[in-house]
Amino acid sequence: MTDISLMCYSEARPMVTTPFAATQSGSLTFFTGPMACGKTLELVRHLHIFREQQIPLVCIRPAIDTRTPTVQSRSGLLHDAVAIVTSDLLALTEAMVGKVVIAIDEFQFFPAEIVSVLEQELRKGKTILLSGLDTDFRGILFPSSQAVLALPETIIQRSRAVCSVCHQYNATRTQRLKNGQPVGKDDPVVVVEHANDIITYEARCLEHHQI
Repeated sequence: MTDISLMCYSEARPMVTTPFAATQSGSLTFFTGPMACGKTLELVRHLHIFREQQIPLVCIRPAIDTRTPTVQSRSGLLHDAVAIVTSDLLALTEAMVGKVVIAIDEFQFFPAEIVSVLEQELRKGKTILLSGLDTDFRGILFPSSQAVLALPETIIQRSRAVCSVCHQYNATRTQRLKNGQPVGKDDPVVVVEHANDIITYEARCLEHHQI
């Protein structure tokens, strides 16, 4: 039988609080997959856990995405975020100063060079959480996603979504549509959803993904 007294703090021993600091061993987790698979939901869910414990953190989003000033999942769960111009790695580094947990949403919009910055933070013992598409609308890896997937320390949490055509839980790809029709392979790689009314994205399985 468990002695319940072992599960309680002793009244004679004062509780000592110490500042949160990075551990000797950092971690890097990449939540990835196609559109609508819950990547941002997982990112924000983890951030709420750390915030509840008052751990110093920063949530970063690319300034190119002007849809919302926060990082927000399709389910409505959201978190405050700092908008950073994707090419400004100095501003990115400055935003990480003094933070134990670093989160970046829409990671695919950042250049591959960001991974060297993250590796340095990882060596400092930081907890790094990333959320983003692994492949573009053609099914080709984004440069930043390819770089972070190649990092040996990366913990990959790849999810699937429900295919918008067959409605099976088998979607692994992101379909870009223009006026409701699949775009050609020569379309620009980076186009933000709803940047204009004619561009939309869907999650699709391999069978129903079209170029």
